[in-house]
Amino acid sequence: MMNICLIMDNPETPHHPVIGVALQKLSQTHTVRLLDVRPLTGEQAIAQEQTFPQADLYLLKSHAPQALTVAHYLEQQGATVVNSWASSVACQDRVLMAERMKEAHLPWPETTFFPSLEDLLSQSPLSPLTFPLIIKSHYSHRGDLVGKIDSAEELQALAPRWSKEPVVLQAFAKSDGWDIKLWVIDQQIFAARRRTPLTPGASKEDIPLSTEELPEEWVHITRAIGQVFALRLYGVDLLISEHGPVIVDVNSFPGFRGVPGADDALVTLVEDLLPRAESAS
Repeated sequence: MMNICLIMDNPETPHHPVIGVALQKLSQTHTVRLLDVRPLTGEQAIAQEQTFPQADLYLLKSHAPQALTVAHYLEQQGATVVNSWASSVACQDRVLMAERMKEAHLPWPETTFFPSLEDLLSQSPLSPLTFPLIIKSHYSHRGDLVGKIDSAEELQALAPRWSKEPVVLQAFAKSDGWDIKLWVIDQQIFAARRRTPLTPGASKEDIPLSTEELPEEWVHITRAIGQVFALRLYGVDLLISEHGPVIVDVNSFPGFRGVPGADDALVTLVEDLLPRAESAS
């Protein structure tokens, strides 16, 4: 029997149709506990975790700053964290992500960073900007800024709410109206199509794709992302432009909601990792 700890910040996670089910299956043969960082600072999360024996494996199902802080601390104590602190941070920082993608020659939109939206708007004139474009918060987080901008006026309209927000601008890639959703658990790939959320009123329903249907280029890109960011569990969003596939997002440890067989694949991965975590400790 091994000790597993899930670092989380969402009260629904233990009841999640994939994560919750996987935790229930693991708890039949292992000790599973939760570290809910919602009400805690990073220092408080560390102090709370210090009251327990170090777990054999930590699952980092949170991108909150205090979750990343405690994960970093645990790794410094020799603990095994999946996904690692460094991998998770790289998936939150869209500037760092763009740098990694460029170094790996992966198809990522041209990305420009601004310390704040206010700083971007202070540049005169705005006319050199090519519309439409995509604007996003520098750091990916719950409730962050993500949107398509068609004019300088639309950009100005964001100022009252987002003026102090560090942002990136990305080149807009015209697609066929579909996003390709790919999820990876260790080496197993799951896939679906979904209408792009940039289309007003677009359905959020996924249309599953079999692994056999996936073009080799999509598979290569997806696996390369896992290697570049050292991810065991991740999601990739692709859109298909006139120049080929473009990566628009990478999510460290998504929920895998609606992905058939994801709970069993997650259990298998954890079971495979546990002996390695024990031998490393």
